[in-house]
Amino acid sequence: MRRFVAAVRSVAPDAIGFPVIYLEAGDAVVKAFQQAFLLSLLAITVLLLILLRPKSDALLVLLPLLLAGALTGAASVLFHIPFNFANIIALPLLLGIGVDSGIHMVHRMRTAPPSSGQILQTSTARAVLYSALTTICSFGNLAVSPHRGMASMGILLTIGIGFTLLCILVVLPTLMVAGNQSSARD
Repeated sequence: MRRFVAAVRSVAPDAIGFPVIYLEAGDAVVKAFQQAFLLSLLAITVLLLILLRPKSDALLVLLPLLLAGALTGAASVLFHIPFNFANIIALPLLLGIGVDSGIHMVHRMRTAPPSSGQILQTSTARAVLYSALTTICSFGNLAVSPHRGMASMGILLTIGIGFTLLCILVVLPTLMVAGNQSSARD
C-alpha cells in the first residue's frame, strides 16, 4: 500500500482516499507509540534515579532492559515480525514488566542478600520467574489469534518477555556480582 500511495502521490501530490488515510493513520499510531516508549523510558529513568540509592542501582535495573530490548528488536528482524501499529504497543509494556522485575531483584540483593550470595536461589528470583512465565502464557495466547495484528503482538510480547526474563535472571545478577567485587576492591 505504501508503494501504491507513493506512486499515486508522485502523479497527484494532494491525493486522498482510503489507502492514504489508512497509511497516514497507521504512521500516526506508530509515531505516537514511539513517543510513548521514549517518554516512558525517560520517566522510568528519572524515577529510578530519584528513588534508588545508590544511583548505580538505576543503571543496574536499566542495562538488562536495554539489552532485552535490543535482543527483541533483533529477533523481530530475524523472525520477520515488523513493528506495526498493532504490535508497537508491546514496547512500553515490556519496559514496565522488566523494570518491575529488575527493581525487585536489586532491592532483594541490597536489603536481604542471601547468605550463599546466590540471588537466583531466593524466593524473589522464583517470584520473578513465575510472574514472567504467567505473563508469557497470557500474552502468548494472543499469538494464536486469527487477527494478524493481535497475533504479531502476542509473538512479539512472548519473545520480549522471554528476553527480559533471561536478562533479569542472568545479566542482572552478573552485573550485581561484578559491581560488588569492584566496590570491595575500592
